[in-house]
Formats: sequence, C-alpha cells, structure tokens
Amino acid sequence: MPSPHVVLLQAHPECRPWQVRLFGLTLGLVTGADFVAVSMMGVAGGAIQGGVSAAPQEYLWALTSFAVGAVLVNLLLGRFATLISYRRYTEWALLLFMVGSVGCALSQGIVSLALARLLQGLGGGGLFTASRILLQLVAQPKERKPLMYGFLLGLFGLSGMAPWLSALLVEDWGWQAIFWLQAGFVPVLLLLVRLSYPLHAGAPTRAQAGELDWLAVAALGLGALLVLHTLEDLRFLRFSARPGMWLALSSGVLLLGLAWWRSHSHPDPWLRLHAVLRRRYLMGLAFYALYYLCNGIWSYLLSALLQRGLGFDFVTTGTVITLGSMVTVLMALVYLYASRWLTRRHHLLAIGFALLLLCCLWLARSAMPGAALANLLPAILLHGLVPILSVLQIAAMTYAEVQTEDFAHAYQLKNILRELAGALGTGVATLQLQAGEAQARVALLDRLDGVSLRQWGVGLDAASLAHLSAQVTQQSVLIACHHVLLSLALLSGVAVLVSLWQRDLR
Repeated sequence: MPSPHVVLLQAHPECRPWQVRLFGLTLGLVTGADFVAVSMMGVAGGAIQGGVSAAPQEYLWALTSFAVGAVLVNLLLGRFATLISYRRYTEWALLLFMVGSVGCALSQGIVSLALARLLQGLGGGGLFTASRILLQLVAQPKERKPLMYGFLLGLFGLSGMAPWLSALLVEDWGWQAIFWLQAGFVPVLLLLVRLSYPLHAGAPTRAQAGELDWLAVAALGLGALLVLHTLEDLRFLRFSARPGMWLALSSGVLLLGLAWWRSHSHPDPWLRLHAVLRRRYLMGLAFYALYYLCNGIWSYLLSALLQRGLGFDFVTTGTVITLGSMVTVLMALVYLYASRWLTRRHHLLAIGFALLLLCCLWLARSAMPGAALANLLPAILLHGLVPILSVLQIAAMTYAEVQTEDFAHAYQLKNILRELAGALGTGVATLQLQAGEAQARVALLDRLDGVSLRQWGVGLDAASLAHLSAQVTQQSVLIACHHVLLSLALLSGVAVLVSLWQRDLR
C-alpha cells in the first residue's frame, strides 16, 4: 500500500508536493505573460513603431488599446470565474492572448496592431488578477509564503528574460519576433496549468462575483479609453488649438463618473467599492499608480537612451535590461526569506523611491556621447532593487485591512489602475522624448552656419554633412533623455517625501 504524501494545501489534499511547488511557479509565469506584453512595448517601442510606420501619436493607440482591454477584462473577471472557475478562465484567457499576439505579429499598420493589442489586453490583462486571487483562495495564510517563492521567481524571471530573448530574435527575424515569442510561450503555460492547478478551485460564491452591470462596464471601458488616450497625448494637449480634446476628456470623465455612480446604486455591483475603499487601501492605490507610472517611463526611457542615444544595438540593450532584472529576481527571494523580520515598511518604500532618484541622476550624469557601458551598468543594476523596496512593500501594506471575501474586488481595482498607470507612463515618455528631441534639434541647428562649420573643420560635402546630421540626432536624443531623467528624478523625490509624511501605510 503506497504511503500517503505530504499535504501542503489543506484545502486540496489531492495535490502532491511537486504539484504545489509547480503551482506557485506557474502562477508567476502566467502573470509574467501580462508583464512581458506591457514592458516589451516600451523596450522595443522604436522597432515596433518603425515596423508599422506609425508616428508617436499614432503609436499611443497600441498602448491604450491593451490597457483598455485589460480594464474591461478585470471588470468581467469575477463573473467569468464564477461561471467557469479561475483555472478554466486562465486557460481561455491564455488562448485569447495567443490569438492577439499572432495578430500583432501579422500586423501591417497601426490600426491592425491596435486591434490585435486589444485582443492581447482582453486575454492577458486579467492574468495577474486571476493568479493572485487564486493563490489567495486556494491556500491558507500559513501556506501562501512557500507559494510566493515560486510566484515571484516565475513573474520576475520571465519578465527579466524577455528583453534578452526578444532582442536575440529581433536581430534575425525582425520586430514581429517579439510577438511570436509571446504567442509561442502560451502552449507551455497551458501545459503547466494542466499539470499543476487544482482541478476544483478558485470559484468564488455568487455574492463575491456580483451581478454583471453591462452599462457600468461599457461606461468604464469607454471612459478609460478617452481619458487615458487624452492624458497620454500630453505633448499635444493644447486645448485652444484642439478643442476636440476638451470634449474627449470631459466625456471620459463623465463616463467614469457614471460607472462610479452605478457601482454605488446597483443592488449587486460587479465591484463592491464601498467594501474596499478605506484610507489604507486608497493610499496603497495611490502609491501603486505612482510606481507603475514611474516604471513605464523608466522602461521606455532606458531603451531609448541605450539604443538611440548611445548607439548600443538591441541585443546589448536587452542583455543589460535582463541583467538588471536578474538582480530583482535574486533580491525577491532574499526579501521573502527576511520579510518576517521587516518592520517600518514605509521607510523601505521611501528608500526604494530614493534609489530610483539616484539611478536617474546617475544616468543623467553618465550618458554622454561615447559613454562606456561600464559607466551606466551600476545604475541599471541598482535599479533592480527598486521593485523590491517599493512595489512589494506597497503590496504588503495595502491589503492589511482588506477582508478575505473582498480581496478579489480589491485586486481587480488595483490591476485596473496598474494597467492604466503603466500605459500612461510609456505614452508620456514616448511623447516627451519626441518633444524634447525636436526642441534640442532646433536649438543645435540654430548654432550651425557656414562660418561655424568652417571654424570646426567640417566640410560641406555630402559625407561630412551626413556625419554631422547623425551627431546632431544623437545629441538631440541624449539631451531629451537627460531632461526626462531629471523629471523622473523629481517625481521620485516627491514620492520619497510623501512616503515619509503619510500615516496610512505603516
């Protein structure tokens, strides 16, 4: 008679120890698919934008459409999970994500790319929420920490490896390889889900899911689209010149207000805001939004700086970004082990934003024409500590007062905000770099005339002028990156002060 195996999940004694450990890792890998889809649009933004021949303002639609898809699916998640369980929801969402990824790879223009990204968002935008809620539902509090080791390893490991793997493929196959990689990973994830997920788990009660309010869903989805795209368009936000932007922004705000009112007046809302909107949770949401906004700016900015500003190829850029991410993977495991002894987490949060400030100032000072990678690498590696000292501390403090039955609602709202803030950060970085580069180019060209060219020994032949044009372009990008880095440093400094001043997250 075979000896009984060790039970690691009391609610699911049928799961063997290897399944439970694989379950935690799979949850992280599934979540990583969402993160990779978002981050690679920033890291490889230049290649993708050029591949579909889109202007920066047009490229924003590819960012906005994913975020809107993610917003909608996070609203629908509770209802779908009630009907089919979180396990089956994850499988169907991964399949839809794969279809969207294939559509992105086959896109010939910005319209088809934006529509395919919408499908990607509908499929992948809810994976983080579903994975985190499932971990909460399946495991008791004392059983969650071992699962979190695998979760963080899968999440940060996959997110960290993606830039390097994508860069290797792009070198040989073009920008489409980024999306083929995302699509090709889905069958592996589906197999892992089949092997490790408990068969009958993660289906909340109908009271937890709520009755679906289609009017509120439509209002929030369309309102998020209008508001987000208008805010991303900050470079062109001149209302006197473009009065239609007033109408778009006002309409979006009114639609969001309608969705909010419906959530309070509906007898059985899809998102019980009154149950989660307490001071601690609201402060946590504010810091979540601030972190993901900064992260969206940093991801796009670092890629632009290394490639367009300093002339490193995509493989080198992807390798450097992956090295920084590996610091995050290592320190995430160290953090979990040491978390039992950590107190005063708001101080760690302040240190995290202070490190971001330091990294921005380091890069702003070191990014000169011809700068060696060794001068930049310390700041990039140091940035690997920022997620550990910031977003993980926010997560540990935000949900301290959220009841178990309200966790799904709290996490749905949090991830809606995450998608919006991340897309907003990438969009703002895209347009502000374009604006800064254009202004710097004009300023540099104003200094050039025939006399100054002869004084500097620059000839007027075609080859010399082409070389000079390339230098002006590179210098313009570096100046623009310098300005955005200083702006991000200023934003990080404000976050440090707010972290120390506030009293709700302790």
